[in-house]
Amino acid sequence: MNNILVVIITLCILLYILYVFGVYNEYFTNYLYARYNEYFINDDDYTYINDNILNIDKKNLFPIAHTDLVSAIDYMKKYGKISNIPKINTTKYKFLIDPYISKYILNNNIKISDVYNQGIFVCLSHTRIGIEKCIWDFTGKTIGYIYMSDYLFTQAIIKAYRQDITKIKLRKIKVGDLKFIEKQFDYLFTYVVIGSEYMKTLKYSRYYINGLKDFDIYRLKLFYPVINYNYNRIRYYFNKDDDDKSYDIFLSDDLALIPTMKYDIIQNIQTIENFITRLELPKDYLQHTERNYDNVKNTINPLNKDIYACYGNNNIINKFECDSHYTKEGIEKNYYSIWDKKCSSNNECPYYKSNKKYKNNRGGCVNGYCELPIGVKRIGFTKYSSTEYNKPFCYECPDTTDLKCCAQIENKNKSSKTNNNDYAFENDTNDRKKNNLNILISLLDYRNI
Repeated sequence: MNNILVVIITLCILLYILYVFGVYNEYFTNYLYARYNEYFINDDDYTYINDNILNIDKKNLFPIAHTDLVSAIDYMKKYGKISNIPKINTTKYKFLIDPYISKYILNNNIKISDVYNQGIFVCLSHTRIGIEKCIWDFTGKTIGYIYMSDYLFTQAIIKAYRQDITKIKLRKIKVGDLKFIEKQFDYLFTYVVIGSEYMKTLKYSRYYINGLKDFDIYRLKLFYPVINYNYNRIRYYFNKDDDDKSYDIFLSDDLALIPTMKYDIIQNIQTIENFITRLELPKDYLQHTERNYDNVKNTINPLNKDIYACYGNNNIINKFECDSHYTKEGIEKNYYSIWDKKCSSNNECPYYKSNKKYKNNRGGCVNGYCELPIGVKRIGFTKYSSTEYNKPFCYECPDTTDLKCCAQIENKNKSSKTNNNDYAFENDTNDRKKNNLNILISLLDYRNI
């Protein structure tokens, strides 16, 4: 009898323990689920719309076709609100859109509720970049694109480097085409959100992945201002925290320009908002590469206030070594350097006050450097090259292939009264807005994607 009682009591204790553990386990499971959803899924009841859903890490996704995307943009531009998106069966959605479209096509009539995760622009190439000297020469080449942001960015590159688009084959491809062995394009510029499924897709494509080596960020920002300044190595993004190195050979290890950008997020119930109050440039728009030559000694004439230094390598303190094509160890330099005098007054600078369209002091002496218009190649503190594609950009010249549109500075003194070129300078947007002047040389096309 006692044994039976002991068994019953033991069973009751076990059942109670199992009950308590079950309740706790259910609570703990629900707690983890709630925390997971709190951290990872903020708006899981919203449907997220984008033409590249592989870039979006959300539960409810809706891929919008290119034709429907263009129609939606046209509707928003005309009416200041989002139209009913074809084939979507909910009214609770968020639209992820290229910020160039929201700021410069829609003129910010659509209120931006947020921005999405950061992404980067990369270049896919059929052969390893470096074999060809200048990758920005697209004449006779096939340039691929997949999504609208790719298409806009590609146009900006073509305009920034004065390429004749009639001599370039632009080809729209599908993501699945990246798996084919056959050559689909020479270069493809594409936007990828860091850590997305699209990034994984690009990792294992049959193409080399590169940054934009030797590209000028300010040339690109003239036509696609929404990108931010960023130099890094592609391996940092595509090889980070990943033990699988099977794709490693296809990743460039060169330090290069890798522009960053974030999608704007807009919701389906919006209000009209004034353009001027909404037009904002990225916070780091004023960021630029710093070079410090202030501590370099004037070895030519120490008593003279004019400072000579080695442009290209501030560690070199003599003219012979600076101008030489070889280092003091006899190794050929892999960089350009020239001995030049830092400017000490605005009048030493060739482009000082060359823009007559509004009252300004652009083109003057800034920390020993003569400010140059965008497009002009700097080869020293005061020296420059403005030949061929290095001619300055002017806002009244939407045809960037017309190299005679924006007159050269050499003509300035010959006809100063008639010289009225509207030169483009870095970070001149706010001044131009105050003077009611254009802030873009020409708009990018989004319709013929």
